[in-house]
Amino acid sequence: MTIRIRSRFNRLLLSTGLAFTVAASALPAYAAQTPVTSPASTGTAITAQINGKPAEWGARVYTYHSLTYVPVREGAVSLGAKVKWDKSRRAAVVTLNGDELLYQPGADHVLVNGFELKMPGSTRYVDGVLTVPLRGLTEPLRADIQLNSGSSTRLSLTTDTATQMGTSTNLQAVDNYLKKEQYSGNVLVAKDGEVLMRKGYGLASDTKLIRPTDLMRLGSLTKAFTAASILKLEEEGKLSTEDSLSKFIPDYPRGDEIKLSMLLSHTSGIALNFKREDGIPLADTVAEIKASSLKFQPGTSYKYSNSGYVLLAFIIEQTSGMSYPDYVRTQILEPLGMSHSGTVTRNTPVQRGYEYDWQQRFWKAVDYYFFSPSGTGSLYSTVDDMLTWSEALSDGKVLSEETLERMYTPNAFTPYAYAWGVSGEGDNKVAYHNGGGDGYTTGIRRGLNDGTVVILLGNHGGLDTNKMTLDIRKLVFGK
Repeated sequence: MTIRIRSRFNRLLLSTGLAFTVAASALPAYAAQTPVTSPASTGTAITAQINGKPAEWGARVYTYHSLTYVPVREGAVSLGAKVKWDKSRRAAVVTLNGDELLYQPGADHVLVNGFELKMPGSTRYVDGVLTVPLRGLTEPLRADIQLNSGSSTRLSLTTDTATQMGTSTNLQAVDNYLKKEQYSGNVLVAKDGEVLMRKGYGLASDTKLIRPTDLMRLGSLTKAFTAASILKLEEEGKLSTEDSLSKFIPDYPRGDEIKLSMLLSHTSGIALNFKREDGIPLADTVAEIKASSLKFQPGTSYKYSNSGYVLLAFIIEQTSGMSYPDYVRTQILEPLGMSHSGTVTRNTPVQRGYEYDWQQRFWKAVDYYFFSPSGTGSLYSTVDDMLTWSEALSDGKVLSEETLERMYTPNAFTPYAYAWGVSGEGDNKVAYHNGGGDGYTTGIRRGLNDGTVVILLGNHGGLDTNKMTLDIRKLVFGK
């Protein structure tokens, strides 16, 4: 499967459709010259409600190739959108919540902010009316459809109230920025716990948009949960960050020179690119790491290390008596009410990831399961749950103020602390991190003293989300 983006990068069959009326005076010249064949009517009226109110669709409901079509302009307007005909692009343009939808005559797709979203059928002119399949309009406008129980002629539609975007110029600038970057994924911007912007961009598949409630992989944003788990165990008196690695893995080479604090801050010298195969026990990965040589004398330099966080996950298991997934779930996620977060498996319904094919110039679906061992990139979440996580850290619900101070103290060589990069001072002091894997990239940037947070959970690989969260923070908050 590929995702195509018009200009920059060049099926599921559904049984319903929605028409979209354009005023006859606005039709292109060639439309009047195109022969129109009136489709066969079912002879049965099709009615609908949108958010509990009758849909103002008019009387031109018809079916064609088993798809239901309805007059167009009324359909889009009923769903809260604005409609116009753009002569220069020879397309009907629908706008809602900052999104632009382009419907071109005879096309089997709709352009949503430049992304090609497949429709179950093509647009058609009928008696001077441009029609499109129902899901070809409701999906890009984020409306959900249900057939009323026991009826094939009564539809119930609800618009997606999950999307939220303030009307300030700053937030419009963020919306424009993300569309210009052709970002695919979810964004959330908040201050003092109040959501200012929460929106999905791009495609989950060639027929479905990303929505803000979607489950997304976290990548290395997982490391913050690993670090918090170690520090939580320290607060409980079960270990110390000054403990040596050899205390937990007695036969680890030079383990007496390596402290847990070095593993947390990537200053241990351990940095192996281990095997990433589903089904490998954590202990086996630890054994593979143990057989590798150090990159430098422990505590004398910095090198980002997934291996160090695998060892920390193993230590969490040894100390707590629980598996890493169970510990994070029972000690952090469940107490905080993060019910849409957990450890990824093959069966977790996270959104599919995409990698850019530079030769063919399109986004290609990652059809394999990208495995990440516990502690490094093994968690999934939503932007809502990640806001809960950020607020819980800031409010001292996870760790004490003294422990948080240590967690945000950079090492002697880089701005990296314990699973967070840290920069600035005062109200400009921020903690940030990015993450990724095959087909996805993520990022978070939290103002430690001003209550601000920017979260990106994307399903396109290779993005510079550190830069993106920095840019968004500047656009919204001016710093």
